[in-house]
Amino acid sequence: MKKSLATAGLAAALLAGSAGPALAAPMVGPNQVAYWENLGYGDCSKTELPDGVGSITLDALPAGTVYTLLVLKAGSGDGANVVIEDPEAGVAYDHGTGKDLSHVIVCTDTGIVTPPS
Repeated sequence: MKKSLATAGLAAALLAGSAGPALAAPMVGPNQVAYWENLGYGDCSKTELPDGVGSITLDALPAGTVYTLLVLKAGSGDGANVVIEDPEAGVAYDHGTGKDLSHVIVCTDTGIVTPPS
């Protein structure tokens, strides 16, 4: 009995080890919120847009919250993403290519922390 339990345990360990790469997290790229959050741009959200949207204007934020990043996605390949750091509320942003936007990623933060000197 002990031998069969040990063999079953070894088999389970081998299966778990071989399944590791297949269960690995998918690559996070610039069309995903986690990519920008991992780079330190604060809390980000992604909005898929319907056809025909060529620009976006950011709404005013509550006091103490700032926009840190705006990513405009239009088309595919090189140049599909336009990245704007520190965008401002009330300004209309477009892709610059004339293409419709497929999605936008907006990042905000509740203030910039300055390290003590």
